[in-house]
Amino acid sequence: GVEVQTDYVPLLNSLAVYGWQLTCVLPTPIVKTNREGNLSTKQIVFLQRPSLPQKAKKKESKVNNF
Repeated sequence: GVEVQTDYVPLLNSLAVYGWQLTCVLPTPIVKTNREGNLSTKQIVFLQRPSLPQKAKKKESKVNNF
């Protein structure tokens, strides 16, 4: 008889423009009760962003002047 409500949409939308993606959510044993008697838990959210290929450095040709 317990209903769990989560809303990660605002967080995900704000970070998605920078390439971040939700990979995992871990619940913690931390439980709090507010004034209305509702329970809340803390969760650890893991995000990742694909790595971007680094630009190849141009090799500078060295010219020896003799």
